[in-house]
Amino acid sequence: MNLFNPDTSFYSNYFDKAKYLLGWRISIIFIVIFSIISIIYSFTSFRAAFPAYLVVGIGVFCLSYLYKTKNYKPIFWVYSISGFTISHFAMNTVIELTHYIDFLWVMICIFLTFISLGVKVGIVFTIINAILIYYFFWFTLNDHIVNLKPRTNSQLIGEYMEILFSLFVLGYLIHQYFLFQQYSEKELIAANKELETQNQLITAKNNENILLMKEVHHRVKNNLQIIISLLRLQKGNLAPEIQQKFDESINRIMTMSLIHSKLYQSNDFSEINIKSYIEDLINEILFSLSIDDNINTNIVSNVDTIGLKTIVPLGLILNELLSNSFKHAFKESEIGSVSIEINKLNNHEFELNYNDSGKWMDVTTEKRVKFGLELIETLTEQLDGTMSRVESKYNFKLKNIDI
Repeated sequence: MNLFNPDTSFYSNYFDKAKYLLGWRISIIFIVIFSIISIIYSFTSFRAAFPAYLVVGIGVFCLSYLYKTKNYKPIFWVYSISGFTISHFAMNTVIELTHYIDFLWVMICIFLTFISLGVKVGIVFTIINAILIYYFFWFTLNDHIVNLKPRTNSQLIGEYMEILFSLFVLGYLIHQYFLFQQYSEKELIAANKELETQNQLITAKNNENILLMKEVHHRVKNNLQIIISLLRLQKGNLAPEIQQKFDESINRIMTMSLIHSKLYQSNDFSEINIKSYIEDLINEILFSLSIDDNINTNIVSNVDTIGLKTIVPLGLILNELLSNSFKHAFKESEIGSVSIEINKLNNHEFELNYNDSGKWMDVTTEKRVKFGLELIETLTEQLDGTMSRVESKYNFKLKNIDI
């Protein structure tokens, strides 16, 4: 350690170290500079030298305080307040000096305040100094001009030396400011590089998770398809009435398999496009029932996507409704239509309206249809909803349980 580079190991942060060094070096500079200035001004006027004596005393105090406490923050308050006070005191009391230098010291003190105490304090002190300078111009400047005399050689030397010293201090502060800026820029660049690296790792990990989730849904879909194939093989050896029950079970499994198929094709594993899902569900049911294209379907929805918890019971409800319509509502040669409408009621609820143009049988005489309706009611309860029916027109008010 030397006089101009004290030990700063007690600080770990760069800015703390830099500001401690700034306070230390400013104190030494002020002591040396104003000791010389006070000696020069002593040959011309004690009143001119008195402010310089005050700065020397303040510099010694601040240097001692830094050495003992290692706390730099209070000394910058001392330098800012005392610097402004001494400068304006000299401007309004020492009439025989030119005071060009005092304006320069005020600027230096403002700049030091911005660097050391922050923008808000710097702005406040700037406003205060603007008011004090206004006072000097309106109440002191004219008296100052009247009393001002030609400068002697010693006065010219003293004022010129003080200007040189003040320019040196200003240059040092500007240099320190740019060092702060350069360090901040380097830290910002390093932080951005670190963020880019972390972002690349997160992106790579996310891509891995997407592939993993795709594989999971793909395997679940394949397993469900295997179950469907096994059921179809098994039903061939069964009675026609039991085969119909197998077909109903196959359609329900197919409804869930279709969900995993949609998720496998998408990068969003939390929601499914409802309209696309219903269209695929209709095609699958028509294919499984070997029904020709004599049934028109109309799908209207102002709900774009639905989460996984909601789509499973909703898909099973639609499967029951569609299967019953396709199998029981239309004659073989009859051209029919099915309408599905989904409307958003609020953030948590939506409405499902379903109807077909066919003529329904009395459900009390058909056990399979009755079981399907009971299943629909159970699924509606799972969605905390209600159902009303008038012939082949259904109205559901359901809750989006994913929210």
